[in-house]
Amino acid sequence: MIKASTQFIRRASSYNQAKVLRKYPIGQNIHGYEITRVLPVPELSLTAVDLTHLRTGSNHLHIDRDDPNNVFSIGFKTNPPNATGVPHILEHTTLCGSVKYPVRDPFFKMLNRSLSNFMNAMTGHDYTFFPFSTTNFKDFENLRSVYLDATFNPLLKEEDFFQEGWRLENENVEDKASELTFKGVVYNEMKGQVSNSSYLYWIKFQEAFYPSLNNSGGDPTKMTSLSYEDLIDFHSKNYHPSNAKTFTYGSFPLTDTLNQLDKEFVGFGKRAIKNIVKEPIPLIEDKTVVFKGPVDPMAPPEKQLKASLTWKCGEPSNVYETFCLKLLSNLLMDGHSSPLYQALIESELGDDFTVNTGMESTTAVNMFTVGLQGLTSVEALEQAVKKVFTDYAELPFEDKKIEAIIQQIELGKKDQKSDFGMTLLYGLLPGWVNKVDTFDILAWDDIISQFRSEYKKGDLFQNLIKKYFIDKPTFKFVMEPSETYEADVKAEEDQRLKSHVDVLTPEDKDVIFERGKHLAAKQAEVEDLSVLPTLKVADIDRQATFKQVSFSDIDGSSVQRRITDTNGLTYLRASRDIQIPYELYPYLSLFTDALTNLGTETQSMADIEDKIKLYTGGLSSSVSVHSSPIDLSPRVSFNFSGVSLNQNASHIYELWENLLLNTNFNNKEKLATLIRILSSNNIGSVADSGHSYARNYAGAAISTTKAISESISGIEQLQFLNKLNTWMQDDATFQSEIIDKLVELQQYLVNTNRLRFSLISDEESISNNEKLISSFVGKLPSSATPNAPLVKNHPLNESKKSFIKLPFQVGYASSVFRGVPYTHEDGAKLQVLSNLLTFKFLHREVREKGGAYGGGATYNGADGLFSYYSYRDPNSLKSLDTFQKAGEFAVENKWSDRDLEEAKLTIFQGLDAPISVKSEGNTLFREGITEEMRQKRREQLLDVDVYDVKEAAEKYLIGQEYSTAVVGNSESVAEDWKVVDLGV
Repeated sequence: MIKASTQFIRRASSYNQAKVLRKYPIGQNIHGYEITRVLPVPELSLTAVDLTHLRTGSNHLHIDRDDPNNVFSIGFKTNPPNATGVPHILEHTTLCGSVKYPVRDPFFKMLNRSLSNFMNAMTGHDYTFFPFSTTNFKDFENLRSVYLDATFNPLLKEEDFFQEGWRLENENVEDKASELTFKGVVYNEMKGQVSNSSYLYWIKFQEAFYPSLNNSGGDPTKMTSLSYEDLIDFHSKNYHPSNAKTFTYGSFPLTDTLNQLDKEFVGFGKRAIKNIVKEPIPLIEDKTVVFKGPVDPMAPPEKQLKASLTWKCGEPSNVYETFCLKLLSNLLMDGHSSPLYQALIESELGDDFTVNTGMESTTAVNMFTVGLQGLTSVEALEQAVKKVFTDYAELPFEDKKIEAIIQQIELGKKDQKSDFGMTLLYGLLPGWVNKVDTFDILAWDDIISQFRSEYKKGDLFQNLIKKYFIDKPTFKFVMEPSETYEADVKAEEDQRLKSHVDVLTPEDKDVIFERGKHLAAKQAEVEDLSVLPTLKVADIDRQATFKQVSFSDIDGSSVQRRITDTNGLTYLRASRDIQIPYELYPYLSLFTDALTNLGTETQSMADIEDKIKLYTGGLSSSVSVHSSPIDLSPRVSFNFSGVSLNQNASHIYELWENLLLNTNFNNKEKLATLIRILSSNNIGSVADSGHSYARNYAGAAISTTKAISESISGIEQLQFLNKLNTWMQDDATFQSEIIDKLVELQQYLVNTNRLRFSLISDEESISNNEKLISSFVGKLPSSATPNAPLVKNHPLNESKKSFIKLPFQVGYASSVFRGVPYTHEDGAKLQVLSNLLTFKFLHREVREKGGAYGGGATYNGADGLFSYYSYRDPNSLKSLDTFQKAGEFAVENKWSDRDLEEAKLTIFQGLDAPISVKSEGNTLFREGITEEMRQKRREQLLDVDVYDVKEAAEKYLIGQEYSTAVVGNSESVAEDWKVVDLGV
C-alpha cells in the first residue's frame, strides 16, 4: 500500500492472516455494513476491521482484541462556524433528553444506572465524540442505545439550551427586581477555562495560527451571540450517519453493534458530506502576533512573558514522517541532555516550556512549536532556538539516544493498561476525521521497521531539520502581561451584558423573569425515570475478585509478591513510612523531584537519564499521605519505583542505589532550574483543580492527614515554592534554607528501617528480583534515623473559614467534616449518602440552578473526610449555603429503593473497574487495606438501606460544624474568614 509517498508492508503470519480473514472476510455484508479492509496487528494483539454502511456511507472501525473492557464511541466531524461554542453547547444539550428517553439529562441519570468505568462526551478542535467503556454486556447495550438515540434523536429543547449554553436571567429567579445577568453551564465552564493562563495562551495561539478552526469550546465573549436556532441548524447539518465515525473495541460481538446501528440509521439516506479539512494561516513569511494577557500573581514581575515559535511540518496523513518528527521533538526537547532544554531552560532563558511546545498532529497540518514561559527576551528565545536547529542540521544525534526512544516505545507496547481501548480511540480519532488512514496509524511495526531502515542510511533527522526549519517562515506568538487584563475582561462582560439588557422592553423582561421561574420549576420536577435502561444491584457479585499476593522477608524487608503474566515486564515499588521534623514536610516534594533531576558528583543527570531510558520504562519517586483504615491516624510514606523488561531489572536497583545515596544536592544550577520549573504556572494547576485545593485546605483544619498533605501538595506548598524562589536569590540562604534541608531529609528518608517492597512479575522474575533486593538493601544505611516528632501530632491549620484569593472568573468551594475510618460500620452508609446527595440534590442545585460546571459530595474512606464541593462556580459563596441544606434534605427526603440501587451502582463502577497489571495489589501495599477489609466494606455497601441513609444523615450532617475553603476572586467575606493572598 502506498500512502503519502511512504510504502508500508503489512506483515502478519500466514496463520494469523488466514484466521482473521475467516472471521472477518472482506466483502461480507453484516446488517447493512460491508467489510472493506482487515488488518491484523500482532504486535498489539489486535485485529482492525474497517466497515462501511452501504445505505448511508457511515464508517465503522472495530478493534477485535481479547480485552473484557469494551469501548463504544460515536463521533462527528464538527467544524465550528464561529467562536460561539456551538459544537460544545450541542454536545451538552444532545445529552439532555431524546425521543426514546425523554427525561431531563439522561446522560447524568445513566451515570448511576450503569457499571461503566468511563462515560463522557467531548469536543475537540473539529470533532465531537461520545465514548463509554464497560465490562458488562447488558450495560454495553444499554449505554449504546442511550448514546445513539441522544445523538440522532435529541429533543434539543430551548430550555436545555438556556440551561446548558447561556441565558439572560434575574440573579434571584424569585425576585423580578434583581439584576439581570448571564448564566449557563458551558458559559461558566469556559469562563473557568480562560482563567487558566496556560489554557488562555494555548487557545489564543490556536486562534491566531489556526483561525479557520475557530474556538470549538467557545469564547465567553462570543458565546452570548449564539441563538437556539443556530444550535438546531448545527445539529441538522452535522449529526448525520454519513458524517459519523463509530468505533468498537474489545471482545463483545461486533454483529450486535452493527445491527443496532443499522436500525438507528433507518430513515437516513446517504448525504454528500463536505468533509472540509481546515487549514491554518498561510505562512509565506515570518509572522508575529502579540496578545495582552493576565498577570500571574504567583510569579515575579520579571517572569511574566510567554512566547513561542511555530513551523508547519507537513501533514499527519504522512504517518511515517509524522512519527519521525515526533521522535525529533523528543530528541530536541525531552530530558536533561536535550539541546533545547539545555539552551532554553538550563541557560535560565526561561522557567519552563509553554503549553503548546512540541509536535501537534491532531489537526490537518503538523505544527512544531518551541516556547518558553517566564521569559525575559523574545529575541533571545528566537536566537537560541534557531542556533540549535542550525547546529543539528549538521550534527547527528547519538545512536544510544535513538535506541533509548525506541526502547521506550517497545516497552510501552508491553505495558498492559486497563484503558487501552479508550487510549487507542483518543489516538485515532483526530486523524480519522481529517482523512488520515487509521490502518497506517495502527501499523506500529511497519513504522518502526521503516524508521530503522531509513535511519541506517544516515542524515534522517538532519534532512528533516533542513526541510522544515532552516530558513523557513516562523510564526511567533507572544503573550505580554497587562495590569488591566482582569478589569478589561470584567468591563467587556459588563458592557456586553448592558448591550443585551438595554434593548429589552418591559415585556421582554417579563418574559425573561417567567422563563427563569419556568426553568427553575422544570429543574425541580421529579421525573419518571423508568424509561431509562438500568442494571440492578443483583448484577453485582457479592464476593469480590481479588488478585492473590504472597509475602516474603528479605533481610528484614517485607516483599509483597504478585505473580502474574506481565508480558515480560517487572514492576518494582518500594515504600518506607517516615517520621521527620515538621518544618521539613514542605521540602518533601522538592526532595523527590531532586532525586531524578540533579545528578551525582560523578555523573551528570543527562548521563543517568540516558541509562534510565535505555534500560527501564522510567523511574519515579513520591511521598504519599494516608490515614489508617482502622483509626484515621496519619501515615507518611516515601516511595520510589521502576519498571523494566525482566532481563533489565538489575538496572532499576543500580540506578536507585546511585540516586538515593549519591544525589548531588549541592548542584545549585540544576536545583535552581528545578525550583523554577516547579514554580511555573502554579496558578494554572489551581484553575484546573480548584475544588481539590479547596477541599484539601479545608480539611487541613480538622484532619492531621490533610494538614500534612497541604504542606506537601496544597496551597501551602505553592506558597512554599514562592519562598524557595526568593531564598535561592541569595547564596547563603540558598545553602542554609534549601540545600542543607535536602541533605538533612536524605538522612531521614534513605534507610532500610521499615523499607517495604512490592514486586509484580512472573515467578522466575520475582525470584531473581528478591536476590536483587537482598543486594540492594545491603548497600543502604540501616542505622536508626534521627529523632523526630510523631506524625500524628502534626499541627492543624488554625482557620476553619478560608478564602484563597486568585483572579479567576469563577470560583471553587468546599465544606468538609471529619467522618469515620474505612473499617467503621458507618463508612459505607456515608459513602452511599454522599452519592445520593450528589445526584439527587447537589447536581440540581449547584449545576442546573446555580450554573456551576460541577458540584457534589464525596466520602473518602481512605482519609475519613466527608466533603461538599463546587467546580467552576459563579456563585461559590452561595453554594456554601446549599451545602448547609444538604443534611436537612437527606433526612426529610423520601428515599426509594431505586435511589439506593442507583447510588450503589455508581459506587461499584469504581470498585469493580478493571485495573492495570502494574496496579494489582496496590491498595494493600500503599494503604494497608486488606482483602478482608475490602470484602466487608463491599458487603456493607450492598446492605445499606433507606433507614441507614437517614440515620447517617441525622447523625453526621445535622448540626455539623464544617471547615470551609473557597478559591476564587475577591468576593467579600465576613471578618471571621481568613483571606489567603497567593501573590508574591
